[in-house]
Amino acid sequence: MHFGAPISPEVLFCSFHTPDDYYAQSAATLRNSLDRLGIAHEIAEVPKAPGEEWLEICRKKIPFLHSVCERNPHRKIFWIDIDCDIDYLPDFVSDFSADIIGFQRGFGHPMRIGYSNTSRFWEPCFWGINTTPAARDYIRDAYAACNNISLRATDDFFFEEAWRKNAERLTFQMIPSSALLGRANFSEGERRPFFYFGSSGNVTAFKGLAAQHNRSSATHNGSRLRPEMKAMALKAARQVQTALPQRVAIPLRRLSDEIGLTEYLSPSLPASRQLSPRSIYNIIHDAREGRHDAVHTRIADITSRRLLGNADRVVIGAAFALLDYATSPKGDALPLLWWDKPYPGNYGDWLSPLILQGLFDRPVRFQRPDEMNAAPHLMAVGSVGRFAQRSSVLAGTGFSRADTSIAPNATYISLRGPYSAKLVAEAGGRKIDRFGDPAAILPRLIPLKRHRTNGRLALIRHFAHRNISLRLPENVDEHSVLVSRRSDIEALIGTLLQYDAVLTSAMHIYITCQAYGIPVALITFEGFEDAVSGDNLKYRDYAAGVGLPERMPQSIGHDLRHRALEYLVHEDRIPAAAMDEVEAALTDAVAVYDGISNPERKNGR
Repeated sequence: MHFGAPISPEVLFCSFHTPDDYYAQSAATLRNSLDRLGIAHEIAEVPKAPGEEWLEICRKKIPFLHSVCERNPHRKIFWIDIDCDIDYLPDFVSDFSADIIGFQRGFGHPMRIGYSNTSRFWEPCFWGINTTPAARDYIRDAYAACNNISLRATDDFFFEEAWRKNAERLTFQMIPSSALLGRANFSEGERRPFFYFGSSGNVTAFKGLAAQHNRSSATHNGSRLRPEMKAMALKAARQVQTALPQRVAIPLRRLSDEIGLTEYLSPSLPASRQLSPRSIYNIIHDAREGRHDAVHTRIADITSRRLLGNADRVVIGAAFALLDYATSPKGDALPLLWWDKPYPGNYGDWLSPLILQGLFDRPVRFQRPDEMNAAPHLMAVGSVGRFAQRSSVLAGTGFSRADTSIAPNATYISLRGPYSAKLVAEAGGRKIDRFGDPAAILPRLIPLKRHRTNGRLALIRHFAHRNISLRLPENVDEHSVLVSRRSDIEALIGTLLQYDAVLTSAMHIYITCQAYGIPVALITFEGFEDAVSGDNLKYRDYAAGVGLPERMPQSIGHDLRHRALEYLVHEDRIPAAAMDEVEAALTDAVAVYDGISNPERKNGR
């Protein structure tokens, strides 16, 4: 691992804060970190005048940083926002030789550098100013802009003004976004993330009140929604549907599902940097249809012409997973509806094809959720019940919220729990009294045993929480929930069995732990309690369906280092009788599907 060298005395960190409790506490935390690392610092408390707002306080950053630079002409000066922090300082940062160093605006991917994607170039929460004449002229110009421009603006406006004036003669170095804690999966041999980004909420509160720069219109491509815009649109859609009467909201949600808008706006990994949208569509479409040769031909053609990045590989990984489940030496294919995004696939959603293929040793073919008037198909793991239609056969499926659209004429063999059954009955469907999430039978399909554990805790967050910057204790290891191939799912389960306990905000990781007898805590994160879709119905539904105590996600802060995490853990285990019921329901569902799709088989001919 790369933890950085001893810090040069020529490096000086600086910041300031107001007396407010939040900022004063943040200042104490930052001082402790810098003292621990042996980094010289100048952190000052600045007075807050009556009626003075956050915008005016931010503007003070420019003269403060300018004064530190003027008093220390031979030291590299690093500004760090007071509610940010570092775990260590890499030598590529402390020893930088460019005029300035920092993060790209929004901690973006290198392929998104530039004004086609944002109106400003730098993320001003952390950056370094060298001792070179060009670097110091840049700070002086920012200071002059702050003094001379009367617009109501924050510090980053004036930094951007100075950057635009000086950019053509400045050398600069980008810190990769993978250096941000909580934004990368760290593995042995890679550079460890070091920077923690804090957020007081003031940026959102004052957005629209401060002067902004315009994005470059010459290079901006407005034809495609960026991921953050999709997230905003999805959040707005959820707020609208919550405010609407159910008689209006439910048909609108159904229409959104049918026309593909739900899938388009749903969370996904950053877009591929090399594969075109058409290439991605063709690869995934062929894989969904089980066309092995076509997928391999497309991938071979692409890789013969260029190198693929990580975002490309996750798309290809999803394609191979689809092909894996569509391949089996026995029987006719079972069409199965599940949610296959974000790529390479979310663990819980992809348990559905794994379980059906493993239990029946038959190929499993992907059924699109938004296909209207679909041919007969199965539904199993996940809160995908709202996608059911007349031709659907459901076993162990659930709903994520009470105000959802329900097809009463679908064939319900079993449901995840009694709360889902109540919704079906209220919608005019038949009474269902068979329950259990199919993930409960994982130990029967992947018979791994729990032996001596490693004395550590594992953390797996829901993919909706993947961009939260977390501070983890030394004894906590994080693992990704984004796996889809059987071999990767087996490896993840095997890994979890090695830990004393698991902390997770992903429900099917939670269910997996209870199936294998791994102590587990179901958690969520402060400020992000609503990030996971639904109204918490699914947690009650699952627990009641397998006869376990009802446990709701426990909300915890983003700094886990000083939390007694072991007290969050419970040791519930799914009983064998519940597993028997789940397995029987799945068997009956496949028999019903076979009878519908192949009447001759049903009649024994």
